[in-house]
Amino acid sequence: MKIKALLLLIPLVCLVTGCSQQLSLQGSEAGLAGRTATESASAVIFPDDDPIIPDGKKVWSRLHCAECHSDTGAPVAGKCQVDLSDTRYMAKQKPLDQYVFLTYGKEGVNHPKLKDSASRREIWDLVFYTRSLAIPPLAQAEVDQIDAVFGSNCAVCHGKRGHGDGPLAHNMEPVPANFHQYSRFYDRTDDLLYDHIANGINWAGMPNFLNKKDSAKNVTFDQAYIRKLVAYVRHFHSQALAPGQETTAPAPAKTQ
Repeated sequence: MKIKALLLLIPLVCLVTGCSQQLSLQGSEAGLAGRTATESASAVIFPDDDPIIPDGKKVWSRLHCAECHSDTGAPVAGKCQVDLSDTRYMAKQKPLDQYVFLTYGKEGVNHPKLKDSASRREIWDLVFYTRSLAIPPLAQAEVDQIDAVFGSNCAVCHGKRGHGDGPLAHNMEPVPANFHQYSRFYDRTDDLLYDHIANGINWAGMPNFLNKKDSAKNVTFDQAYIRKLVAYVRHFHSQALAPGQETTAPAPAKTQ
């Protein structure tokens, strides 16, 4: 009976211990397992709804961010070296990384950690307000104009409202991207989105659009227009206007 009991225990022991194989962390184990690193890597909580840029401006004001970054995002001499109004710099930043930095800080960088002074929602609002200093969101009139182009060229896969549920989506593997998926699009830079639209993704069935034309809509997909398409994709997962706010036209989006 003892032998049978021992034999029954062996699979359970292997399941719990992984047959005595140890998990090996690459790089500095102390750094990877440290509290700050663990928090910043795994404690990202995405918002319950699209971040609102005007609400982020309120957080910016309450936390006195302009003391170091100025009202425009340009660095204040002696207080900051990062130019938040630089379009090329901001196009290389992931919203996810910006959230982690604002929430938990970064070793060696003198910047307040906001986890104790702002809510998760406020920090996400602040992320997208900060991004708008360099890359203003599209005005509603621009969104309306691009809607027709998107409908003719992209909605067949991505769906009219960007949910990845277009008429051809069910026949595709992988399925087309859902632009409302925070975990996916907050982990991508604007430059990467530009590359996907301009040059396509062959293995995913995403065509390249750079320098192609939609004659019916009188549109050429040049670099400037593809940058607008990137901003259009971003409008699916952030809001340029607070609920009830009158539609106003912000400055046109900058292009490289």
